[in-house]
Amino acid sequence: MTSGLNKPLYVRIQEYIAELILSGKLTPETKIQSEREFSEELGVSRMTVRRALTELVSEGLLERRHGSGTYVAKPRVTYESTELINHIQAMEQRNIASASQLLEFDEIVASRRLAEQLEVEIGDPLYRVVILRFANRVPVILERGFFPCSRCPNLEEWDLEKTSLFDLLVSVYGADLARISQTVEAIPANETIAQQLRVSEGFPLLKLNRTIYNATNSKPIEYSQDFFRCDYARIHMDIELYGVVKRAQNQQDFTNRIMPTEVERRSSEIKETA
Repeated sequence: MTSGLNKPLYVRIQEYIAELILSGKLTPETKIQSEREFSEELGVSRMTVRRALTELVSEGLLERRHGSGTYVAKPRVTYESTELINHIQAMEQRNIASASQLLEFDEIVASRRLAEQLEVEIGDPLYRVVILRFANRVPVILERGFFPCSRCPNLEEWDLEKTSLFDLLVSVYGADLARISQTVEAIPANETIAQQLRVSEGFPLLKLNRTIYNATNSKPIEYSQDFFRCDYARIHMDIELYGVVKRAQNQQDFTNRIMPTEVERRSSEIKETA
């Protein structure tokens, strides 16, 4: 902890502990030393240590548990809706240590449902890829991807644990990704997914169904099902309301123009009846 001597002492301590967490030396759910123990080890006051720990709690790297102590927090990420197509990049942008494990890679034939999603013929060959994503060594996302073999030839030649599928689609297969269709739903983990994500059966998950279209031929190049642990991921969306509000205003203007005429017509009918 000798670098950055021009920084305040609590900041240097904060960065020192953060590095232990981000490097994996302190894993999630690990109880860290007490303020007194850090104070004695680093030769600083407990007040300085307390401020550093408080900053790390605010950053979400640590969490305090009443009556128990301070623990390394599970990584939790708020995704923008546009970031859901590249999990590795989203983690790296947040300084979360990411890793991947290829669980399954095989060639299958398209079922009716997959053929409809990918706009291929039933029985056409597809690559099926299942990857487990880790954040700070915790398994947090299970990805199941399906790719038409004709649109992504020789996919098996790539190291999918070290290469982003999104980058492959763009850089290697020349896809011009113009449109993405996504739906999100809350589901409980079944036995298989629970084992893969290392959670209990029934654990709450977010399931993201996604189809990515290539602008070159307007055909889907990937259909995937991503399963997020709910204690890890949140999804944030910004919605532009200008168009919605404008349509509502136009509708109100229309109503304001029509209503007086309607009132006059009905009043006239009543008078004629009388």
